Amino acid sequence: MNWTLRVATLFFIALLAGCAHIEKYNKEYPLTINTQLTWNHITIRVNSGEKGQITEAQVTVIDDDINRVVIDEPLNNEGYVRFRVPSLATRLTVTVIDSDGDKGRKILFGNELRENEGGKVRWYY
Repeated sequence: MNWTLRVATLFFIALLAGCAHIEKYNKEYPLTINTQLTWNHITIRVNSGEKGQITEAQVTVIDDDINRVVIDEPLNNEGYVRFRVPSLATRLTVTVIDSDGDKGRKILFGNELRENEGGKVRWYY
């Protein structure tokens, strides 16, 4: 078999495996978690492709560095939750479960936890 054909075949197999993994993840976690960083606070909103904006859900944020819960509370009446980023955190895991039992999961790190100079507000999807 030609070397180029072998490489192309391996690439195609890896691509299919990656797509299968993404499809499995999206079935397990159908909710989308949107985060907004403003100074040292993160605002979390939750959306569903089928249901739109989620207004009733439990949000849990864990500081992975020390395995400690940062927050574990429901979305407020306006459909969001806001919390202060722990000063030494380098990685946070956000998990959401809505009233129908659907889940969302997002890992925050790097620029998603620290505001660059200038205080610009950014949404991460």
